[in-house]
Amino acid sequence: MTSGVTVNDKVIKDFNDMKVRKSSTQEIKKRKKAILFCLSNDKRQIIVEEAKQMPSGS
Repeated sequence: MTSGVTVNDKVIKDFNDMKVRKSSTQEIKKRKKAILFCLSNDKRQIIVEEAKQMPSGS
């Protein structure tokens, strides 16, 4: 039996999208500058807190 929390697939995707350098100006503006991760209500998964994302173009 394993213990601990799991990471939601969206967390991994958003994190990888955030750190990858894009060449197009439009893609740079769409890229996130910061994302707030939190625990789910059942405390079993790390998830993205959707309202707490800061686009790079702001």
